[in-house]
Amino acid sequence: MVDEEAYRRELEYLSRYAHDDWLGCSVVSGTVGGLLGRGAPFEEQLALFLRIAADLYDVGARPGDLTESERDPFLPWTTDRADGLARIAAEVGAHGRLPDSGDVCWFTVP
Repeated sequence: MVDEEAYRRELEYLSRYAHDDWLGCSVVSGTVGGLLGRGAPFEEQLALFLRIAADLYDVGARPGDLTESERDPFLPWTTDRADGLARIAAEVGAHGRLPDSGDVCWFTVP
């Protein structure tokens, strides 16, 4: 079970991060680990990762990919919230572990 006050603080941090820079999945994965502690089942880790991703959507952050373009270095996914979360779930599930930065996507407020 997640301490809701700790979750709120972590989400505030992640939200500020996504408003200022590209937020890599490793940061979100680290937050999941910090909130759940060691030994949490992967299904529980994935559920919390997706909860954070959904809450990041709610504060205006979007998943996307970094590009080689200097003009457009971030390419947000052209999916709605539900499809974006489904894609994240599928890609993280395929890895069988929480992702590192660059494995699945980055988050930012475009």
